[in-house]
Amino acid sequence: MNIKKTLLAQAMKLAQNPRVMEVVTHPKVMEVAMQAMAARAQVTTTVNGATRTVARSLNLATRDEVKELRRTIRKLEEEIAKSRGDTGDKR
Repeated sequence: MNIKKTLLAQAMKLAQNPRVMEVVTHPKVMEVAMQAMAARAQVTTTVNGATRTVARSLNLATRDEVKELRRTIRKLEEEIAKSRGDTGDKR
């Protein structure tokens, strides 16, 4: 059996348990969960910023820059195809 499906089934069983729901909806538990999510977001932001800084210092392209470049290339290819009257044939 797929482990992901098994874990999901167990989580659903726990979610239906009144005691678990009581603990999960407790204000202090919710506050800690929110703090954990905020901390994760802050760590992600910090790591992404540091990654961009290092990439710039090493003259490397970041993931976002590559995505933007791909978008631009795709748009230019579409414009070229339109101007040639192509139907989407790639050569």
